[in-house]
Amino acid sequence: MNEIISKLLKLKTPQKVAVTLVAALVLGGVYYQFFYADLSDSITSEESLKARLTQELTTYEQRKIEYLAYRNELKQLQEEQRELLRVLPKKDEIASFMSSIQEQAELSGLELLTFAPDAESFEELYVKIPIRMEVRGGFHSITKFFKNVSELRRIVTVENLNLLPEPGKDASAPTRLKAKFIAATYRYQNPTEAGGGT
Repeated sequence: MNEIISKLLKLKTPQKVAVTLVAALVLGGVYYQFFYADLSDSITSEESLKARLTQELTTYEQRKIEYLAYRNELKQLQEEQRELLRVLPKKDEIASFMSSIQEQAELSGLELLTFAPDAESFEELYVKIPIRMEVRGGFHSITKFFKNVSELRRIVTVENLNLLPEPGKDASAPTRLKAKFIAATYRYQNPTEAGGGT
């Protein structure tokens, strides 16, 4: 090694510069071949992977936004369905309905004379459940009863209302009325029920 260094020191300056340049080029070529080229390929590969992952992240973020919107819409639709099923239940729940009507009549101060369910009638999407009723009481009690019935959670309609004054024994007493009507409620009709619509 000392001999090579001593030979290099004896060279003239232009030759020393040339040898130094050749050595630098050889070292640069070895560095490029064994280190930089592999590192450059690795950097290019990682940048490509980063771009792909960034694109996937953007896609997932968009899907997340859509998913949350669909989930909120589904929750809202389920809540609307629950509210509709309160108003138009799947089961007739006639016992609880009749109990509610009787309770409203008592709270209004009416005397319940007749209370009889009629046959159900099947419509296209729902089943109508009529109840024939006859009550006795003052005009304000009857109107209060109808108001209370209208505020029940279920859909209730009053049909064929007939109001007749009841003959009083005492002319000075307020006139009592007898009201005959049909209080109808409804329930959702399952597509499999016989006698249903399309």
